[in-house]
Amino acid sequence: MRKILFAGPLALAAAAVLATPAYAAPFVHEGGQIRYQINQLDRQIDRAQARHLLSPREANRLERQVSELRGLHANYQRGGLTRGEVRALNQRIDTVQKNIQREIADGNRYHR
Repeated sequence: MRKILFAGPLALAAAAVLATPAYAAPFVHEGGQIRYQINQLDRQIDRAQARHLLSPREANRLERQVSELRGLHANYQRGGLTRGEVRALNQRIDTVQKNIQREIADGNRYHR
């Protein structure tokens, strides 16, 4: 009889653990890749500014976006990244990337 009383709660606990959604698991390995992509955005802005493809004003605005992205990543990274956080960061990275490309392609060349 005691075996049955012990096995019941144990089975319920195991079922609860197995029922935990997969998206709740942190994606620690994604943090390095996202950090790399953010750093790439920063370097791309620096290169474009050095080649006079961006005005100082455009570069400052884009650098602020990268800085905000870096802060968001640091905030999310504290508890480990969830799938939703990784998705949100990737969307922001894509948005900043498109903004950089748009500013470079707009033809407003910066001349000293």
